[in-house]
Amino acid sequence: MDIVGHRGACGHAPENTLRSFAKAITLGCQRVELDVHVSADGVPVVIHDDTLDRTTSGKGSVRTLTLAELKKLDAGNGENIPTLGEVMELCCGKVELQIELKDRRSPPLVAELIQKRWDRCKVVITSFDVALLDEFARRMPDIPLGLLNRDPNLDMISLAKGRGHRWICPRFNIVSQELVNRAHAANVLVYVYHVNDRQIAKDLIMWKVDAIGTDYPELVSDMVSSMEKRPN
Repeated sequence: MDIVGHRGACGHAPENTLRSFAKAITLGCQRVELDVHVSADGVPVVIHDDTLDRTTSGKGSVRTLTLAELKKLDAGNGENIPTLGEVMELCCGKVELQIELKDRRSPPLVAELIQKRWDRCKVVITSFDVALLDEFARRMPDIPLGLLNRDPNLDMISLAKGRGHRWICPRFNIVSQELVNRAHAANVLVYVYHVNDRQIAKDLIMWKVDAIGTDYPELVSDMVSSMEKRPN
């Protein structure tokens, strides 16, 4: 099972910053999850919201500022907004990437960076927008994809099989043992996100999900270690 640092290790450092990704690496994550928007001058930048207000010293839309303007902002504790290329440089050879596409302009730009600078065997692409995943798949059909989902009524497995996705990516509160079993029977992997509770992590590990996204990677790794030490 892979431990995925959510926006790095955002329980310990400002989310989606180089400091957060470095912390996730030191905590032993197999992957780091990050979000990609695009600056006014067409550079993929790593920030969750489409606006700057919540996580930086700036205001307004990410897409209206150039990279140079975005770099002047404080993204927490003196960190700035990194580019996707900078995150790749930090993580190369240390941890895999899980990239969430946010901006409609992001699929070709992210695909180009992966082709130039990243091992395509060490990346997963996700999004809440199936159209962005479809566009990315047309450019790099060999990269594993997963649709992020909060809707318990969506047939995630059928959608994944119909579109050739390798993963389903449900929020923690809509996962069950039965869903995990059905996904695995269909040869689909299960990534569960926003897992910051010990009991929920314990259940997911027992259900044999394939990856857990968390703000606190040590919570999940400690749980895995504890359960592995128990006698059969």
